[in-house]
Amino acid sequence: MNKLLLTALALAPASFSFAADFASQVVPVLKQHCYKCHSEAEKKEKGDLVLDNLKRLGEGVGAGKMIIPGNPDGSSFFTCLTSPADDSDHMPPEKMMPDKDIAIIKSWIAAGASFTKGGTAPVAAPTAPAAPAAPAAAMTTWTSADGRTIQAKKLRLEGENVILERADGQVFTLPISKLSPESQAAAKAP
Repeated sequence: MNKLLLTALALAPASFSFAADFASQVVPVLKQHCYKCHSEAEKKEKGDLVLDNLKRLGEGVGAGKMIIPGNPDGSSFFTCLTSPADDSDHMPPEKMMPDKDIAIIKSWIAAGASFTKGGTAPVAAPTAPAAPAAPAAAMTTWTSADGRTIQAKKLRLEGENVILERADGQVFTLPISKLSPESQAAAKAP
């Protein structure tokens, strides 16, 4: 092996990891833990979520969607895997997914959520243009129904979700139903 490559590997941060491959690593995890409830082949489409149809799954990939390429912690698809087992949004509902499988999903999303080796994430069907942005919002304390808080500004509403941005620029998609009554009112306010 060439000395330059060995030096680069030695100096790489400890957290450095290779992206998970969708077909060979992610699909087996989804088959084992998710297809029972979210598969066209199994004729189960709980929550209208299908994971074995790439076109349909690809519609949930993008900014402000359930899978945000490059942002696992902002992706509701990933956060439901890591939420406490007694949380109503936790998936799979009957148990915690093994850490190694969660790491595969996280690695895949962090590297761009590509469905092909070295490719890019599929582009969802075109949607109507977003509403014009509101004037810059101030940072607000948002409270979940179970009392957890986050300081963020409201970017916009998307259906039953509010899109928030923390001061560090991280964007989150939160279901309005999971917020406290006060935060629900703030989310729905113009």
